Amino acid sequence: MTTFLGGACAIRRGAYLEAGGYPETFFYAHEETDLAWQLLDRGYRLEYDAAARMCHHALPNARHATFRRRDGRNRVLLARRNLPWPLAAVYLADWMALTVARERSPAKLRPWFVGFAEGWRTDPGRRRPISLRTAWRMTRTGRPPVI
Repeated sequence: MTTFLGGACAIRRGAYLEAGGYPETFFYAHEETDLAWQLLDRGYRLEYDAAARMCHHALPNARHATFRRRDGRNRVLLARRNLPWPLAAVYLADWMALTVARERSPAKLRPWFVGFAEGWRTDPGRRRPISLRTAWRMTRTGRPPVI
């Protein structure tokens, strides 16, 4: 695994603190990915337990303009904080293309692009790019950090 859902996870406190915890700037969307990439870069392994049962109300993620804005913003913040610049460029280009292909509606795309621009104006916090070795490990597991 290279990311997880924060509402249904257990993390060793020492590992959480070592990796820097959740970035406060993100608030909603992609903070788990930020933490996961930092944990992986420090040699930790993320495990998925398919037998575990969690109860949470079901809501579609892309249900409102605020989600779309934060998704666009936090993707930029995630790349700026965690990826070596060449990978960050590929990651952001991939997500821009995927978002346009999935949404297609100008009304739904507008808040995403507003957030994308906001991500460049917002202080992402401390930049700690993962190593190319970590990026390669993620790629070998089928989860390259550019998609």
